[in-house]
Amino acid sequence: MLPAWLSFVIVIGLVMILSKYELGIVLTLGAFGFALLAGVNILQSLINVLTNPSILTLIIIMIFIPILGGIMEESGLMMEMIQKMRISKKSSLMMIPALFGLLPVPGGALMSAPIVQQIDSEEDATKKVSINVWYRHMLIMVYPLSSSLIISSFLTDINLYILVLGLFPGLIVMWLIGYITLVKNISPFTEQGERDLKRAFHNLVPILIAPILDFVGRIFFNFSVPELFLLIGLVFSIWLALRFGKMNFSSVKTISKKMKIWRFPLIIFSMFIFLEVFVLSGAPEEIAVLDLSVFLLILIGFFLGFATGRIQLPISIVIPIYLAPITVLTMSLIDFIFIYTSISLGYLITPLHPCVAYSTEYFETDFMKVVKVLGKPIFISFMLLLGLYGLLSLI
Repeated sequence: MLPAWLSFVIVIGLVMILSKYELGIVLTLGAFGFALLAGVNILQSLINVLTNPSILTLIIIMIFIPILGGIMEESGLMMEMIQKMRISKKSSLMMIPALFGLLPVPGGALMSAPIVQQIDSEEDATKKVSINVWYRHMLIMVYPLSSSLIISSFLTDINLYILVLGLFPGLIVMWLIGYITLVKNISPFTEQGERDLKRAFHNLVPILIAPILDFVGRIFFNFSVPELFLLIGLVFSIWLALRFGKMNFSSVKTISKKMKIWRFPLIIFSMFIFLEVFVLSGAPEEIAVLDLSVFLLILIGFFLGFATGRIQLPISIVIPIYLAPITVLTMSLIDFIFIYTSISLGYLITPLHPCVAYSTEYFETDFMKVVKVLGKPIFISFMLLLGLYGLLSLI
């Protein structure tokens, strides 16, 4: 039996190497390997996870979210909403990838890429890749149905909507940085066609209703498993999306198959079984002795986001390390914002990120050329992040 910290390092290294494959499977195997090396009772870990009502509810939630995204795509509700907005060229280049980013669709960058191409066929390919990738991940940073935020809320013990409010100022800054570095110098065009904002909002309702019902439920009802409010909201959202899209309930089966919905709950399960093994192994106590600074965890978060091409995986690694030296289970909101944003920035620039790879392939350009363009807003954002943290540390 190896020391817990060494087992953790070995397994994390292997998980990072294999992270380009199916994350849920890789992380589950990593948890079993971690348990074997550290001498943890894997059966007890499984029992702890599978008897936790909040985790079980989250697993079900992760089945419903991609179904909602698939309905919005297949029914054409999302495309019609964008068409009815009839906004300017620059606004379209920013908003369309951002709105499509709200749909948890595998390879979703390929959905917005053709529209970006249609809006501006003359612009440099690397610029279009960068715009598509950058803005696709803006609104999802603060969308309460984001799996990354839901997982983060559970791990940090911070209310989901407090996380959303905390991340919102950073979203605004990053949006402006993207505009200055990527969109500002693009030539405008005169918008044609009829605008119908009422219809656009109508189509947006299924995406909004679940987080609204979840928010209201958490505010007015003190329930032991608050995740149930989001689950109820998602059921209602799916019903509305089917009704608005004039689709039969039987179409959910086809959409579920297309979306490969088994991947999403598997990721949730794998993260919590890994976390359970991590806690039982004694690694938190051993890592706590190192007393890693938040500044170092910010740097580690960026590296893990880049190295894995994921957000959920670095979160499931960094947050437990952060919590290890302290006696309470709640993470500081300001520390979470810095670490989460750092992970997101690293995730945006890696070739392991499917959206980067798909967009680069679609626009027929080279990754290194994309790095030179997309790297500008990422570098500026990361330097501002580090500078702001350093400034706050001095206060």
